[in-house]
Amino acid sequence: MARVRVFVQAGDPISAVGLASYIRAQPGMLVVPSRLPADADVALTVTDRVNADFIGALTKAAQAAPLPTVVATDNVDPEQAPSLHRCRVVALLPRSAATSSRLAGAVMEAAGGAAVPSLAEQAENLRREIAGPDGAMLAPRELTVLQLMADGHDTPEIADIMACSDRMVKSIILSATKRFNVHNRVHAVACALRAGLI
Repeated sequence: MARVRVFVQAGDPISAVGLASYIRAQPGMLVVPSRLPADADVALTVTDRVNADFIGALTKAAQAAPLPTVVATDNVDPEQAPSLHRCRVVALLPRSAATSSRLAGAVMEAAGGAAVPSLAEQAENLRREIAGPDGAMLAPRELTVLQLMADGHDTPEIADIMACSDRMVKSIILSATKRFNVHNRVHAVACALRAGLI
């Protein structure tokens, strides 16, 4: 069975390397060199927020190689859906919760031409997914810390993984517990799990 060829793009080299490594780890997928986008079946890109500059870059990429595109982001407005559609975007995923298996699933669906919800609906779903139960948006760092706590990591380990201080991790945990209106980290993780955020 032929492997799905994926063209990876990101706004910074570290994100690009991370994204490429996620895809290389998946059976049945191959990352194409950045100089050969036309050889790919699907484009996969990541951005902090969808804005005019990002849409401009996507437009140029779509003109050079009109590939079905998967975008991982934590900030998109449903009103941007028509512009994204013109850029051949077919799937939107939350960047802060984009696991390798989730990215791979979206890429496979895009490559296979699977029917997906409209981009406006996907943008709205993405917004809800990264929002707390009260509708307040959880920051990407809060989601990361909650996920790491759910995986069993303690504060020093999380600080190590995120390359920050223990104090910063504690501050992020405090912020997340306030958003969920709970009193401890265990309850915050439980709320995030129940809400399907992690």
